[in-house]
Amino acid sequence: MINNEYIYPVVKQPSHPGFTIGRRWHLSFNFVAVVFSLLSILFASGQSIGLVLFLGSFQGLTGVYFVLFFCSLSFTIIFSLMALWFGYKKQITPSMTSFRWIKFMVLVGVFDALNGFLFVFSSHGSRVPPALSSILIQSIIPCTFIFSKIILPKKYHWRHIMSVCLVLVGVIFSLIPTFKRMHDGTAATELKDGWYWPFIFVVGCLPAALMNIVQEQLQMKFTQQARENQEKMTRFSVMYFQAVESTFQFSAIALCFALDLVPGFGTSNNIDKFWSSFSNGFKCFFNDPSLSGGRCGYAGATGALFIISYLGTYITGTFLTDHVSANWLSILSSISPLLSTSFWFIFPSVNKWAGVGAMDSWDIGFSLGALPIILVGMFFYRGGGTDRKTEEDSCITEEHPVELFW
Repeated sequence: MINNEYIYPVVKQPSHPGFTIGRRWHLSFNFVAVVFSLLSILFASGQSIGLVLFLGSFQGLTGVYFVLFFCSLSFTIIFSLMALWFGYKKQITPSMTSFRWIKFMVLVGVFDALNGFLFVFSSHGSRVPPALSSILIQSIIPCTFIFSKIILPKKYHWRHIMSVCLVLVGVIFSLIPTFKRMHDGTAATELKDGWYWPFIFVVGCLPAALMNIVQEQLQMKFTQQARENQEKMTRFSVMYFQAVESTFQFSAIALCFALDLVPGFGTSNNIDKFWSSFSNGFKCFFNDPSLSGGRCGYAGATGALFIISYLGTYITGTFLTDHVSANWLSILSSISPLLSTSFWFIFPSVNKWAGVGAMDSWDIGFSLGALPIILVGMFFYRGGGTDRKTEEDSCITEEHPVELFW
């Protein structure tokens, strides 16, 4: 007797064994992923708010290039010191220092620098007014999903597609007051410095998406190789990655200082003005009494807020691209503008000091109304499971928990 019943093979689903702290306390993957996602949102909001306050501290004493240079230098120094500590603790293995991984970090650093130039130089209100930038910045979400599909081995479930749609609906809903002000003519949308600046701003979203995708590509390839070789460390060091990436980012920014002298793009007309602006930035940050004007007494505090928030954003973001995906990180980025809007509404005196623009009850109402829509979209994304083909198709899974702080 022939049995015609088809026997379906048992597919072993990828599982994450969780994390340990000091190889002693065990934490579940879901718990840590939620905590790091929340921290990523908070740090990204702090980064957005801190940058506005930091720029507002100078009041024309320096230009945007100094902010790029100084902050990237600070990131490089801090991440390098942290990497030295983790190297001393033997959390950075010889396989991580292979040239094979260096080339990925060079790409991430260059994309990071390019993103900084395009975003920061086009962020002035006379180039891309806030009413337009809050809309254009959301293009990073579809860019990340599209390029992830092209560059990485991704396999999207219908829930992933539904998630993106819901998140974009939530974003559009939160921007309804902005659209209304643009329609009524009460929001500044005039492109005083040229019609092309919104396009430069949108182009800046491409390297922002690509840096996270290449970052995830490195992490996936390293983990796969480490598992196959049965190495003890199967995850690429976050601190080592950021130290090397930030070094290349700073190098690219330092070498491209001449962009600030390009007519129509930079903010310095000549080399003398460039040097004066550059030196005034350092003097103001360290509150040099010989410098008059500006709000230099606040520059140190606002700069520290931005730098700390930036460090937190990149550490949590590197964790999430490793253990979740770059797509998930792009979805999280849609929430931070809602929190920033709430901050400027709750603290009108700080808003006035920074010159952000009045926020009314419509802004906060639609921002809060958009939040549940985006959260439902996030729920759909997680319900679709992993979007990585390699993890789903590979029979190699992690058997031991990963050290959380590395």
